[in-house]
Amino acid sequence: MEDEKEVPKYLVLKIVPEIGVNMRPSSAIKYDFAGSWRSTISEKIRVGFTTTNPKGFLLGFFSNISGEYLTIMVSNSGHLRVVFDFGFERQELIYLDKHFGMGQYHDIRISRKESGSVMVIQVDNNEHKEYKFNIKQSADAQFNNIQYMYIGRNESMTEGFVGCVSRVEFDDIYPLKLLFQENGPSNVRFIGSPLTEDFCGVEPVTHPPNVVETRPPPVVDDDKLRSIYRRTDSAILGGVLAIIFLALVIMAILIGRYLARHKGEYLTQEDRGAESALDPDSAVVHSTTGHQVQKRKEWFI
Repeated sequence: MEDEKEVPKYLVLKIVPEIGVNMRPSSAIKYDFAGSWRSTISEKIRVGFTTTNPKGFLLGFFSNISGEYLTIMVSNSGHLRVVFDFGFERQELIYLDKHFGMGQYHDIRISRKESGSVMVIQVDNNEHKEYKFNIKQSADAQFNNIQYMYIGRNESMTEGFVGCVSRVEFDDIYPLKLLFQENGPSNVRFIGSPLTEDFCGVEPVTHPPNVVETRPPPVVDDDKLRSIYRRTDSAILGGVLAIIFLALVIMAILIGRYLARHKGEYLTQEDRGAESALDPDSAVVHSTTGHQVQKRKEWFI
C-alpha cells in the first residue's frame, strides 16, 4: 500500500463586495436563478442597509413551484421582521433589540443549522440569537426550488424599501456585484426607476500594497564577530578615565601655585627698628626712621 501524500492546506480569503445601491419606492432588483433552481437546508444570507423610513421590504426569496418563501423586512415599528415558510408551517420572527429606522448602518446575517430546525440571526457585531422550531420527523425543513431573489420589493408590491442596501449575499451569489458588473449576466436586472451605485457609508476593502522583494540580511555569527573585534574591558576603561582625572587635578594645582607666586607685592610705611616692640608707645621710642606718612596732594590743572 502506497503512503498517502499529505495534501497542503491553504487559507482561502473570502472578500465580501462592498457594493451598495440607493433604493427608491418604485425600484427593485430581481435575480432569476434561471433554471438552476436551488434547494437549501442551511442557507447563509447577509444584507446591510441604512434607512430613516422604518418600513419596507429588504430581501426576499420565492419559489412558485413549491410555494415556499423567505422575506426580510423592516416593520412599521422599526424592528427587523423575518417571515418564512419552508413547508412545515409559516414562521415569523421579530428582532426587538434595536430600532432600524434611525439612519444607522446595520449588517444582518441569517443562517440555519441542525438540519434547518434552528435559525440564527446576528445583527451587527452583537451576540447572535438562535430560534428553535419544533419540526416533526415527517416534515421537511428544506427550502425547495428557489427561483427568484428580490431586493427592495417584489413585483406584487406597489411601494418598496427606501434607503441604501449593500453587502447582499446568498451563499456564493452576490447580486449587486453582478448588477453593476460590465457586461453582466442577463438573469439580474433592476425593475422600475434606474438605480445608482453607492457604498452606503461603508468604506470599501483596501488591500495593502505589494511588498517589494529584497535580499534578506546576512546571518551574523556573534562568536566569530567577538573573535575579530576585541571588546573593551571595563577595567581598562576605568583606569584610563582615572589617569585623565588625576592629570586634570595636578594641572589645576600647578596653575594655582603659579598664580599665587606672581600675585604681586605692596609697600607699607611702618617704622624700622620697632619690629620687637610690645606696644605702640615702645614702637615710637625705638623707631629709627620715624613716621613716613605723606599727605596726599591734589593738583588742579
